[in-house]
Amino acid sequence: MGKIVFVIPYPNMTELILSIIREQDDNTWEFETIMSIGVRSIIDRDFKSDVIIARGVTAVALKRRFSYAQVVELPVSGYDIMHAVKECLGRFNDRKIGVVGSYDMIYGATSIEKLMDVELLILEVNDEEDAEPSILKLKQQGIRTMIGGVIACEIAQRLGMNSLYVESGREAIYYALNEAKRVAIIRRQEQERAEQFRAILDYSDEGIIAVDAKGKINLVNRVAIKITDLQDGVIGSSIKKALPQLDLGKVLASGRGEIGEIQMLNNHQIAINKVPIIIAGETSGAVATFKPVDAIRELEGKIREKIYRRGHIAKLKFSNILGNSKIIKDTIAIAHEFSQVGSNVLIVGETGTGKEVFAQSIHNGSNRRKGPFVAVNCAALPENLLESELFGYTEGAFTGAARCGKIGLFELAHLGTILLDEVSEIAPKLQGRLLRVLQEREIMRLGDDKVIPIDVRIIAATNKDLFQLMEEGVFREDLYYRLDILKLAIPPLRERGEDIMLLMNYFFKLYCVRFNKDYKEISQGAQNKLMEHAWRGNVRELRNIAERLAVLSKGSIVDLQEIEVALARPKGSQKSTVKYKSSSLNMEYIIRVLQETDYHYSKAAAKLGMSRTTLWKRLKQFDEGKQIE
Repeated sequence: MGKIVFVIPYPNMTELILSIIREQDDNTWEFETIMSIGVRSIIDRDFKSDVIIARGVTAVALKRRFSYAQVVELPVSGYDIMHAVKECLGRFNDRKIGVVGSYDMIYGATSIEKLMDVELLILEVNDEEDAEPSILKLKQQGIRTMIGGVIACEIAQRLGMNSLYVESGREAIYYALNEAKRVAIIRRQEQERAEQFRAILDYSDEGIIAVDAKGKINLVNRVAIKITDLQDGVIGSSIKKALPQLDLGKVLASGRGEIGEIQMLNNHQIAINKVPIIIAGETSGAVATFKPVDAIRELEGKIREKIYRRGHIAKLKFSNILGNSKIIKDTIAIAHEFSQVGSNVLIVGETGTGKEVFAQSIHNGSNRRKGPFVAVNCAALPENLLESELFGYTEGAFTGAARCGKIGLFELAHLGTILLDEVSEIAPKLQGRLLRVLQEREIMRLGDDKVIPIDVRIIAATNKDLFQLMEEGVFREDLYYRLDILKLAIPPLRERGEDIMLLMNYFFKLYCVRFNKDYKEISQGAQNKLMEHAWRGNVRELRNIAERLAVLSKGSIVDLQEIEVALARPKGSQKSTVKYKSSSLNMEYIIRVLQETDYHYSKAAAKLGMSRTTLWKRLKQFDEGKQIE
């Protein structure tokens, strides 16, 4: 636990101390005794201990000399003085006795006079240099007998006086030992707290400055010195003169804190908190904590990256795009150019051409590659759910909202890229909110009134003609021109015939390995059939066929018959859907179907036998008061 040093004035005390230590049977402490009369012999000693126990003038001198050490004074009890007075009466038969010692040593001696019918002349001495003149003065006053410490007794003997030193009793040593342990434990705890506090100050990423009630600086950490350019010797200076911009005087005067203020400090834009220190209802000081806004933004980015990404990572790069045809190589080259800038990108292409592969590659080729890549299929969610997913919501924003709210996909994509796949399917109402995000680069969660700035690159993808939808009034014109800045057209597989077998062989081998199947060559006849196929599903369809062949192929080679079987559409696959003529659909029926599908536009359009585009067009005509034919 620690080390305790006893400075003892006479040898007989050693055995008494050791016996008390043995009684306590505490092996967690280390003890040492040093014999010293006064402090001259130990004044230059380095006490490597937690606590020093000493008595009388020696204890007072040690406290003055060793300010770093904890000194516990070995008390002299009234009983110890009474015992010494009684012994003086028996040995010297003198009822006029001088008592010399430190304040703690002679405290309470006056009360002994009446009890023992003696006259005591008490003299307080706290310094060895003052001891001899003081004792000489006692002799001149007619005192022939004196009791006190060892030093005082030696001086009295030299002056021809009777003397008897006061011994510390067992109780006093027991008390001093326990007090020393208590002091050592408290000191160790204080040192630990001080080290913790110092570590907090030195390794905090915020600047910290504290002042007392008069505005004098009493604490500054290293970050504060770096931000403010203060000098190391600023402790004790007036905060008003050193850093008038902080205006801590206002907090000291009002006793009210100022939280989350933004201000300029030495050419740094900082976020600062200023709070008063209140003790017993009175302001005894104030503390300012501050941090550069740039550092907060950087930390925000790291938090979003580490906490919120949750798998929002782009895994594919341009090197993952397979193809030797000129058209696909030209498309990759254009996409690579797009990746070097931050403008919005509109990717158009038929279903299955690999629009998301190009979106991920553009992201990974950009300076946002370390940020999140968030992809959302705008056709997969109904309008109200898509809105809450994109923008997030607060607690209680709507029935069924999560208790603590939810962060939106735009926030998740901060400092990264968001892919709005099938952007053509976004409902007109939501198109307006999306337009505001593109214009202002800020969002507002559902149920909230706070604006959240975001830094997001937007890539939109569609398999429809957005310009035609705009002409039909289904897609907002202003949103179209916000999205159609950099347009990337992905060629269909039928326009890149020389890549068909390259892709087929790649995916066929991939699935053979995955399913632990033997890889087989594809016959020429089978290859010709694959080259002639329309590939309406493009690369996605080709990949499905490759997986089907890896599972079902039985022979030593993949022949024409197996390819025909793999490409054939199963009988009865043509879905029988009763189509209604547009003229037979009145608005009442359309509204009923929308209600039945919980306003899921894709499901409603399918049930009505029309496209979502046609459905929105008819709803818009209804809103404008036009007659639906």
